[in-house]
Amino acid sequence: MKDRPPSTPEVQHQGHLRELKEEALRLGASDATVITTSLIHVEPDLIEMCKPPLCEGYGKSAHCPPHVMPPEEAGPWLSSFSWAVLFKTDVDPEVLLSDGRFQAFRPIYTLCSILETRSKDMGYDRSTGLAAGSCKAVFCMDQPCEALKPRGRCRFPLLARPSMEALGINVFRLVKALGWEIYPILKESNPKDIPKAMLSGLVLVS
Repeated sequence: MKDRPPSTPEVQHQGHLRELKEEALRLGASDATVITTSLIHVEPDLIEMCKPPLCEGYGKSAHCPPHVMPPEEAGPWLSSFSWAVLFKTDVDPEVLLSDGRFQAFRPIYTLCSILETRSKDMGYDRSTGLAAGSCKAVFCMDQPCEALKPRGRCRFPLLARPSMEALGINVFRLVKALGWEIYPILKESNPKDIPKAMLSGLVLVS
């Protein structure tokens, strides 16, 4: 029997990325894939969409603009990673346009937290998960963000995190580049006109 060739760090890294992708699927993601960070584009103008009336979370959370890393810093920071695991959950369009829409975002935050922890357990200490939407709306709702208070501490330190959009990442462009079906959804959208909806999260692995 021939000896197996020694496993190189790159081979091990790719194996770990596959494990994280499979873990996302086991945990309920509708789809997941390993991507290079060269596919991730930061566009500063997208931060304008975080401001009212499009989003009411602006300035109200430690993980929302203008308190998070600005796009001009986010671009180089993202480039310091080579690989990431992108995942999504399919959601009924009517749910995302309802008063209870923020409940649909919770699984994204949970998946991010678990995959980030799993990645760090593999030895990738810099691994960071980015979710979807404002964590304040998902977890703290009408309560003030404790992390914005002097010497305050986040109520959900393991779950709360910035969204991809908060850093200026063009999620629509990224998802379309992967061939995943995605449609724009605005507050005035009619759910009957939207074939399907999704939410996505990203875990940078390094």
